[in-house]
Amino acid sequence: MVIVQKYNRNEKKHKFLLDGLLFCYECKHKIGVRSKKNGYMFMVCNNYRRNSKIGLCTSHGFNYYELEKRIIQYIRALFLEINSKKIEINIKNNLTKYDYEKMLDKIESNINLLKDNIDTIHIEKINNQISKEMYDRLFNKLMEEIKQKEEEYSELQNKKKENMQDNSKEIEKIVKDFLKLENPTPELMKIIINRIEIHQDKQIDIIFNFKRLNEIIIQETV
Repeated sequence: MVIVQKYNRNEKKHKFLLDGLLFCYECKHKIGVRSKKNGYMFMVCNNYRRNSKIGLCTSHGFNYYELEKRIIQYIRALFLEINSKKIEINIKNNLTKYDYEKMLDKIESNINLLKDNIDTIHIEKINNQISKEMYDRLFNKLMEEIKQKEEEYSELQNKKKENMQDNSKEIEKIVKDFLKLENPTPELMKIIINRIEIHQDKQIDIIFNFKRLNEIIIQETV
């Protein structure tokens, strides 16, 4: 019996640490990593590679391993600072900066007050204390205000939910997992980072998966 081993032609020869995380800042397409015969690894914007003849975007042809080294050094320095409690306190303070329950209670009270006002003008209309035209005008105005308050309430609830999901405990675990490793894995980098945007002028924007990290350093230049 002859066993024929199949090979996937699309299988990558190298699995890069930042695989799938690199994007072009200018056109938002993915950035790929290519190699030359001398072993030099360089990045290239996929949009440019496919459409270079018609001048779409630019190459972004930088040294990949230099980028990888800078990203690791930057995240390690940032996480060491978080681990030493210098930033963690700020994260926790951000989580409690807004007292969502009090704000939600206040909006709910405003909605109930507006509904009470509708009941009042309804009684006044029945008792002929106000005209139908006046009632309609006041009713429409109050209903519009209720709608706005309900939208505000819903938006605030969503913000509260987001903040509760992304807390300092989760960040603390990821920080410690990263710092334990001499060489981080692609899987861990995907947990930490949402995307890395490369500018033509070599500026690097890191967008983290953790909302709180992005609030501390929004699109930090490495």
